Amino acid sequence: MTHLLFQFRLHSRHGVAGDSLSVDVRNGAQEPWQPLEPSLRTPGFRLYLLSLLLCQHHYLVANAAERHLPLAAVDGILSVTASADWMIEAVDGSFQVRLEAADGAPTPELDEPSRAFLERRMKVCPVSRNLPGTVTKSIVVQAAG
Repeated sequence: MTHLLFQFRLHSRHGVAGDSLSVDVRNGAQEPWQPLEPSLRTPGFRLYLLSLLLCQHHYLVANAAERHLPLAAVDGILSVTASADWMIEAVDGSFQVRLEAADGAPTPELDEPSRAFLERRMKVCPVSRNLPGTVTKSIVVQAAG
C-alpha cells in the first residue's frame, strides 16, 4: 500500500529576541522545503496538519512557561504518515528546545523531569487528542545541542 508523508519544520524565537515563528513544509523526505504561508488556496488537509503542529508548539511554549523555563528558541520537525486514502496513521514530532539565561546567570538546563513533563503535556493538546486511537503518536522534546 502506498503511504503519503508530510513533513513540517518549525522554528520559533522567544524571550529577549522577541517572538517569531516560521514553518516550512515538504511532501516526502526527498522534496525540498518550502515556506508555508497559509492562504485560501492552501489545501485543507495541509491546514489540518498545520493545526496539529501549532497545537504541539503552543503546548510546548505554554507548559515551558508554567515550569518557568525561559525559552530562547524551539526547532521542530513533525512527520505525518497517511494512507493512500488520506487517513492519518502516524505522527512523529521531534522538538529541540534552547533555553535563555537571565542577565548574568548561567543558561539553565532542561532537566529530565521538565523534559518529560513537556512531552506529556504536548500529547494532550486538543488536536492530538482528537486523532483516532489507531494513530501511532511519538513526541520527543530534547535540549538543543
